[in-house]
Amino acid sequence: MAGQSKSDKNNKTPSADGSFLSRAVPVIDGLVVVAILLGLGLYFWANPGSRHSVLEALGYGLIPASLVTIGFLVCLRYRTRSIFVHWRVWVCWFALAVVSIGVLSLFYASTGTLSYVSMGGNWGQVVGGSPLWLAILKIGAVCVLLPPLLYPRRIGHAYLIFLRNLGLGLRHAATFACVAAVLIVGYCSSVAKLTGRGCAGAWRLVKRPASGPSEDAYDTARNSHVADPAADGNRAVSTFWAQADEDDTMEAPDLDEPAGVVPARPNKSRWSLPSMDSLAPPEPREQSQAPLEQMARHVEESLAEHGVHVEVKDIKAGPRIVQFGLVPGWAGRKAGNYQSSDGDGADGQTGARARVKVQSILSREKDLALALQTPYLRIEAPVPGEALVGIEVPTPAPSKVHLREVMESPPFVKIISRGGLPVALGQDTGGASVAMDLASLPHLLIAGATGSGKSVCINSIVASLLLTKPPDQLRLLMVDPKRVELTPFNKIPHLVAPVIVDADEVTSALRAMLREMNRRYKQMEESGTRNISGYNSKSSDPMPYLVIIVDELADLMIAGGFEVEQSLVRLAQLGRAAGIHLVLATQRPSVQVVTGLLKANIPARVAFAVASQVDSRVILDVVGAEKLMGKGDALLLNSDSPKPRRVQGTLVYDEEIEEMVRFWQEQKGPPLDEIPMGDDEDEDEGAEWGIEDRIMEQARDVALRNPHVSSGYMTRRFKIGEQRANQIMDALEEEGLVIPSGR
Repeated sequence: MAGQSKSDKNNKTPSADGSFLSRAVPVIDGLVVVAILLGLGLYFWANPGSRHSVLEALGYGLIPASLVTIGFLVCLRYRTRSIFVHWRVWVCWFALAVVSIGVLSLFYASTGTLSYVSMGGNWGQVVGGSPLWLAILKIGAVCVLLPPLLYPRRIGHAYLIFLRNLGLGLRHAATFACVAAVLIVGYCSSVAKLTGRGCAGAWRLVKRPASGPSEDAYDTARNSHVADPAADGNRAVSTFWAQADEDDTMEAPDLDEPAGVVPARPNKSRWSLPSMDSLAPPEPREQSQAPLEQMARHVEESLAEHGVHVEVKDIKAGPRIVQFGLVPGWAGRKAGNYQSSDGDGADGQTGARARVKVQSILSREKDLALALQTPYLRIEAPVPGEALVGIEVPTPAPSKVHLREVMESPPFVKIISRGGLPVALGQDTGGASVAMDLASLPHLLIAGATGSGKSVCINSIVASLLLTKPPDQLRLLMVDPKRVELTPFNKIPHLVAPVIVDADEVTSALRAMLREMNRRYKQMEESGTRNISGYNSKSSDPMPYLVIIVDELADLMIAGGFEVEQSLVRLAQLGRAAGIHLVLATQRPSVQVVTGLLKANIPARVAFAVASQVDSRVILDVVGAEKLMGKGDALLLNSDSPKPRRVQGTLVYDEEIEEMVRFWQEQKGPPLDEIPMGDDEDEDEGAEWGIEDRIMEQARDVALRNPHVSSGYMTRRFKIGEQRANQIMDALEEEGLVIPSGR
């Protein structure tokens, strides 16, 4: 017994150890999995580039891929035999994951990395991608062909039966369609014989809706046409068909309206775009209607006190401006010299009525400003596209317009889908977002006094471009003589050169841009394309857009003078097709800075608050900018509207700019093509001699017309220095073209 007990004890020990190990192995496996997941999480957290790479590879397809992979590994570890027994099930699961990733590739996010690689990532583009018909064909092939291959006996036989029934159904449908066509043609022929209008007119009668002429009217017209071919009967028939034609015309679809077009997606890039979360979210707006209704009553009462009767028909409340739409009322005429149509003029009472003149409303501008207790009142007559007189006053509850609010609006997203250069400007008086495509403007001129919001507008434009365009699709050249506005953007990969702060270096930089423009035109000529869009669609090495941003144009015009103006005009004239666009800003919109030749080539202009009507006329060709409120309140003039449009500019904070710049500085992307900025001595010297020769030829023409010309006139006429003017005068005296004077 003692030996048996000892033997039993020895036999139980291994069993206990095996039970312990069987319980410990799953715990160890769990710890290993947790350690691996923690390691991967720490790795991706410490390497932002890896996160973007994984996101770019799979997108949201990472979820089904991870689930299937984890399930397969778990079964491989604990149920290895089930994988071989149920291999068809696992193939179906993997196919389902592939199909889901392919379906995700058909959708794109509005911003970020997934806006150009799709929600299925680069892997999803292989399964789905574009064009849409090919993606549907590939995904459908997987769904249709895989089940009969895995289960040929069960599903394959059902497929054969389905295809057989489908063929029979199509054959019967074709037979019924032919019979119906024969019946319709026969019916139309019979109607055509009765009416004499032919088969086309008969078919219009057949397809006319119930709202058209009734069957009784048709019978009456037919009987009158057949039984009595007299003039009255013919007139009745012609009237009936005229009415039928009107009904058909009104029902016809608008052929000029474009059908739904799939927007073009931007070119793929290996650079990642910043997230929209770096911008401040929009603030909720609460605009009560009671104060606005009260202000509308003040407007009506104030004008009525002066004999001007109006009615406020429309109220549009924007972020800082509210616009009241006035409809001129009726003013009575004394019937002493006029007899009304109602016969009321004979008794000396009020006769025919006439509308209140718009000029009488405009002349009461100061009275309205006094009644509304505001100096910032602007009258627009009429409001573009509406039969109203607009009165714009500050809103009782002003709010800010954040950049993110405009960038998430449909107009901005539409420009991104077209692959353009979206620029978020702000919101109009009705609260609608205003976004423009810089590629279609094609240049922008901004003017405004100090503190009016001009620099914030430039920052918003740059931020809009940096959030939507990677460096391989957009390059920037920035000029900032004030050294404080654009210098924070230094070292971002979009810059072709560091921000230029010395006005003397601008001339050589503009020459480099002219050389780049000529080089691009030569490439487009060789490829047989007209513009940068056509070239990029054909070439394997697309050109990036090039935007030149100048913060203070007046300093450049003073330092460079004629040569700077000529370079800017040349770029404005020819830069659009080559993808080169200008954004010029100045706080001194005088005729010496914003010249007529420069304005003629830059149709899009933004005017912030200026000091006088003269400055407003220089920038907009009309008055009105001197009445703006400042702090982002602006007037926008472009080719879409003949009159300036009032806009409240977007607000972007310095912290948002810093975070955006930090994102681009830390990102290490693929190498970019260099744009040479150094002086080409031979070309620059030839260009300089060409300018000198043109000035000298023009000076000779002036001297031939006026031999008593002075050096001061030469300085003003050709915008050159006094020393150069004296040299030209000496040369003209030696040639005998001018009469010597005591300069």
